Amino acid sequence: MRQTLLICLGLCSLVAAPLASQQQRAGDLSFEAYSFKTFDQQEHPADLGKLWVPENRAKGGGRMIQLTIVRLKSTAPNPQPPIVFLAGGPGVPGTIMGRVPVYFALFERLRGIADVILLDQRGTGLSSPNLQCPPPSAAAPPDLWETRAKAVHALGELVRACADHWRAQGVEPGAYNTAASAEDLEDLRRGLGVERLSLLGHSYGTTLALAAVRRHGDRLHRVVLAAVQGPDQGLKLPFTAEFGLRKLALLAAEDPAVQHEVPDLIVSLKQALARLEGQPAAIPFTEPATGKAGILRAGKFALQLLVDLQIKDGRKVPLLPALVWTAGRGDYSLLAPLLTGLHTSLRNPSLMQFPMTCSDGASAWRRAEAAEQAAQTLLGNPTDLALDPELCAAVANPSLGLESRSPIWSPVTALFLSGSLDSGTPPSNAEEVRWGFPHSMHIIVENGFHETLPAREVQDVVVDFFSGQDVLGRRVALEPPRFLSPEQARAQIFAPSRPR
Repeated sequence: MRQTLLICLGLCSLVAAPLASQQQRAGDLSFEAYSFKTFDQQEHPADLGKLWVPENRAKGGGRMIQLTIVRLKSTAPNPQPPIVFLAGGPGVPGTIMGRVPVYFALFERLRGIADVILLDQRGTGLSSPNLQCPPPSAAAPPDLWETRAKAVHALGELVRACADHWRAQGVEPGAYNTAASAEDLEDLRRGLGVERLSLLGHSYGTTLALAAVRRHGDRLHRVVLAAVQGPDQGLKLPFTAEFGLRKLALLAAEDPAVQHEVPDLIVSLKQALARLEGQPAAIPFTEPATGKAGILRAGKFALQLLVDLQIKDGRKVPLLPALVWTAGRGDYSLLAPLLTGLHTSLRNPSLMQFPMTCSDGASAWRRAEAAEQAAQTLLGNPTDLALDPELCAAVANPSLGLESRSPIWSPVTALFLSGSLDSGTPPSNAEEVRWGFPHSMHIIVENGFHETLPAREVQDVVVDFFSGQDVLGRRVALEPPRFLSPEQARAQIFAPSRPR
């Protein structure tokens, strides 16, 4: 999800133990038996690995950091090269995604082909250090969701304080970049003692996988890239979201659950945005740390951000028409819990996502194009905050420059997967990248959103591809989204949460 900003805030809460030794060498890897417990409370035998890598690869003899992997041993008599899963975010640990039963089902099937490696990328999960930010010393400003400028400033202050905290612990935030993570994969390959790896990347994981292809493509066997974010694609182009929104508007107009109340989603959104621009909403809020009651001010920007996040997540899309319709009538019963959840998540972000995002950066052309498109679209570009120059300055501006933004040519065998309704990493992203991959194929999942890997039909394709079968021309179609009426949406959003 890289659903660039705020998507993984609060998800990466595991804090690893302090570094044990500085006498290790890059690529040193040790394993111990481990019981891997998925969120359905099932226990699975696995190996827990600790891999040592340099923190700052530009410094010879600098300090080492430790990455954690979980290895699911292959059941095949003659396994193929290990398959490394690269989660998105950036900032979501691979070991967390592996605990989700529907993802574990995919990894369990892939074990029939090769060892499966779940990697906690540097700065995340069980890796050490884990760059979770400490709780902020002061509450986030209650008006930060009123305008984009206020959100940028507040987030910049939070990231700067977090970066200062970790610098005081001896960490170099700028060393947590995509190029370093790509070299971590090469150290992992050497540590495993194998000639080649295969990669399965999702969202930001495709950015990392492509960086590995650029640097060490001759050491890779097969690569699956799902929800592609390629070179110079980190900064989203607003027309992509605009057209995705219009596709959903057409589907909503045909859905009996909402077509009478929301016959035209675009018109309803314009009304809601105009209302909030004229009079920001006052959202009651209780600060979790202090229990103090307050009021959040939600302006036009708040709704733009929430809608932008929703249209990129197939699990949240059913709420979209109800959210827009109620907000347009001055009813913020749905907007309020979504915004307060977002606000609360600011207390515990992972610092890692910011230098990773800033390291890839955006070209001057891309920034100019995004700014021009933002002025012509309903949503603008609310999720580009992580690439704001003020925020990147807080993490030492670790830009990799042209190295990360130039096109990639590679003969590696690659499978590209896209969702036809993905407004964050659309099929056009994959088509642009795969022009440099002559041995590649692209499957567009009909009615798929940003996250298609949980679908059984998609997993079938992934398993067949890694097993060496020809999947060219395979068609995958999922059920179109079904929308919720305002009453159904309220019932769902206020329903007691269930254990995962």
